[in-house]
Amino acid sequence: MHVEILALCDFAQDVMGKLNVVGAFDAITVHGFPSVHPLMCVAARIRFQVYELGTHDVRMDLVDNEGERLAPSLEGSLNVNGIGGDSACANMALNIVNLRLEHEGSWRLLFSIDGQERASVPLYIRKNSAPPRRE
Repeated sequence: MHVEILALCDFAQDVMGKLNVVGAFDAITVHGFPSVHPLMCVAARIRFQVYELGTHDVRMDLVDNEGERLAPSLEGSLNVNGIGGDSACANMALNIVNLRLEHEGSWRLLFSIDGQERASVPLYIRKNSAPPRRE
């Protein structure tokens, strides 16, 4: 298996096997802490060889360098079916709502399949040093 896409984004959707990804990012900037990020999506596209078809356990963790979690782990299963050919893709689009941000730091979204880490992407949480604009 091969993770073709793993992204944190503003919006993700799987429509009839097509993965729509909007606004991929690796950083969130806030005016102060604590803060709440209202919506963050995880988009993933995984290619499986024909001999790997079936059910697979999936887990995602947002952790810092010391292993501290930014949010609870996301766990589930993925059923991969082939429609002919030598490989098949499975798409995932997950929403993370109202993510509480307590402090600045660097995290990683770890993506594991069947207990093995297969991909990761960074997430940087930063405080904006400029004062908020008033209009």
